[in-house]
Amino acid sequence: MKNRAFVIILAVVLALCGSAGVFLYVRGADTRAIAGQQAVTVLVAKDRIPAGTSADSLKDLVEQQQMPKSSVPENTMSEVDSSVAELVTSSEIPEGQLLTRALFTEQASLAKGISIPDGMIAVTVPTEAWQRAGGLIQKGSKVAVFDTFTVMDGKGNTPAGDGLSKQYERNQSTRLLLASLEVLSVVDEKKAAEDGDVGKAIVTVAVKQADAEKLIHGQQTGTLYFALLGGKSEIAPGTGVDNRTLFGS
Repeated sequence: MKNRAFVIILAVVLALCGSAGVFLYVRGADTRAIAGQQAVTVLVAKDRIPAGTSADSLKDLVEQQQMPKSSVPENTMSEVDSSVAELVTSSEIPEGQLLTRALFTEQASLAKGISIPDGMIAVTVPTEAWQRAGGLIQKGSKVAVFDTFTVMDGKGNTPAGDGLSKQYERNQSTRLLLASLEVLSVVDEKKAAEDGDVGKAIVTVAVKQADAEKLIHGQQTGTLYFALLGGKSEIAPGTGVDNRTLFGS
């Protein structure tokens, strides 16, 4: 009889402990869920922010918004504080993007306030207006680079290395060279003429070493064209076209 009573008491105690455990777990889950839905203040770009923009210049380009804590990435900024006071934006920030500290970098010691993103170098290419989208390309633009070159005889799309030959028997090819580059600066070599013509300009872009080698080599062996990219532009590497495939294979 005593053993039976002991078993009953033990079962009751275990049931109470189990109920208490479930209650505490549910209450903890509720607490975690509520914490995840708590609103926090974040900084959002209310307009496009060019690369190289200083923290002091962000006042009119950002705004504070409230968002659920669970949807906010780590290091999202709630204000422009002292941690970025001496920094600049490392790349273009599109409208609507949350501002995080990872988007800022140290100001490079270059003329005209150019900021080179970490791990990259600046390469300059001289261009005519028709090589840079009619002069529409400016600091902060995203561009693709196409290369038109003379094809080496019997070597497919291999550049001959002697510039863009215009001899009728030589084959020329145009291909996408680099898919997406950030423009650091555009410096006019001469002002626009009275008839509205846009003159020559020096375009400086940020690239990795491998892309710098391609860009410089393409400049020396052919003619480069900078294509202005929009937010939804679609480009992809391919075999390009030559004199034989221009109007179909």
